[in-house]
Amino acid sequence: MQETFKKLPRKRQVEILDAAARVFAEKGYHLASTPDICTRAKVSNGALYKYFRNKEAIYISVLDHGIGLMTDLFRKHTDESDSFLEAIETLFEGLRRFTIRYRPYVEIWVDLSSCSMNRFAAELSEKIEAEGRRLFRGLIEKAKDRGELDASLKTDLVTYTLDCHMTLFTYSLVSEYHRKRFSAFFKDDLRGPSQKEKIALVVESAKLLVES
Repeated sequence: MQETFKKLPRKRQVEILDAAARVFAEKGYHLASTPDICTRAKVSNGALYKYFRNKEAIYISVLDHGIGLMTDLFRKHTDESDSFLEAIETLFEGLRRFTIRYRPYVEIWVDLSSCSMNRFAAELSEKIEAEGRRLFRGLIEKAKDRGELDASLKTDLVTYTLDCHMTLFTYSLVSEYHRKRFSAFFKDDLRGPSQKEKIALVVESAKLLVES
C-alpha cells in the first residue's frame, strides 16, 4: 500500500480493505477486477491507484489485514490461563465466531491453498503459519509446565497436529468440500456434525494427548 492510503482515517482504510476482501472472496483473485473493488468500496479508480500500485498490492494488503485480525484472536487465547483443553475449546469457538464476522478473509485464506495461488502462498504462508505455531507451542509448553501434558511429548509434532485440526476445522466453516469431508468421517447423514459438534470432536482428539 502507498503512503496516501496510510494517511486515510483508520475507519476508511478498513472499509476499503473489507470491500476488497468481499470482491476477492466472491470472484477469486484472478477474476476480481479493480473496477469491482472501486464500486464496492465507493472509491474512484484514480483514487484507488493512489492507494495501491495494482491489484496484487490490494490483495496482499487485504491478506495482511486478515492475518492481523487472526493474530489478535490467537494472542488473546495464548494469554488466557485456561487449562489446555479449555484453551483449545475456547480457541476453536473463537474461530467459529471469527468466521461469522470476517468470513471473506477466511474464504481468501482457504483460496490461498489452491494451486493457482502458489505464487502468493510462497510469499504469505509463513506469515500465517508462524502465528499458528507460536500459539500452539505456547499452549503446549504451558500445559507441560502445569503437568497436564507429558513432558516427553514432542512439542513440534503436537503443534503440527493441532494446527492441522485448526486448518481443516476453519476450512469446513466456509468450504462445502471440506464440510462434506468432515461429515464423511463422523456422520452418515447429509447434515453432518454441527459446528459445536466439530469443536467437541477436536477437544476429544486433544484429550488423547492429555491422557497419553
